[in-house]
Amino acid sequence: MKRLAVLIAVLTVISPVRATDRKAALRYDFSDPASIRKAWEFHGGLLMTPRTVFKVEDVPGTSNGKALVVEADSASGVLMTDPRVDLRKNPVMRWRWRVVRPIRVKPGCPEPDDQAIVIYLGDGTMIRQKCVGYRWENGTAIGRRRQLDYVGGLMQVHAECIRNRNDRIGEWIVEERDVLADFTRAYKRLPGEYFILGVGANSQYSRSNTRVEIDYIEFLPRKKAQ
Repeated sequence: MKRLAVLIAVLTVISPVRATDRKAALRYDFSDPASIRKAWEFHGGLLMTPRTVFKVEDVPGTSNGKALVVEADSASGVLMTDPRVDLRKNPVMRWRWRVVRPIRVKPGCPEPDDQAIVIYLGDGTMIRQKCVGYRWENGTAIGRRRQLDYVGGLMQVHAECIRNRNDRIGEWIVEERDVLADFTRAYKRLPGEYFILGVGANSQYSRSNTRVEIDYIEFLPRKKAQ
């Protein structure tokens, strides 16, 4: 996402929704809109660009009947929180998502820097940030990794396309990633004790109108992962 706003600015002003089950050390199930408004904060809006919309809605087929709905109509933005979980003990991030309306690119047009949905995990300072980004894109090959620089290189994103237009629309998919290993591979160091989790969608370049639903995001130890 072009010119993504500073991640770390929210570290001291928000606290996460704390919910646990027998498998996860920390779980966001998006069941309480008031808690989401308190714990998550919007960033990344661009000048003269509509803001990505984040809201909790009733969605059949989810774990508790609700989902975080992410809609981007030629828009940009990311919702962020600071999970208070030890990644060294719980390095696996698992989430369940589906794309309802994907990125649309006209035939013959180059692939834009748009994503129907992207999940970030990163750390840094007010001046410089590094993160990994798991992206649902359009025509980018699944598994393609690339290092992207934004804000003149002050924001570095190790981006990986894990889903694209070939994945079926409206189908729920569970993902698991060892975020500790991914971050360490990208930046040759462990992430900091305090880090940011972000959920974003960007469609301003393709002029798409996208919708994605997220059932939950959770962190768990390797031995509990699938």
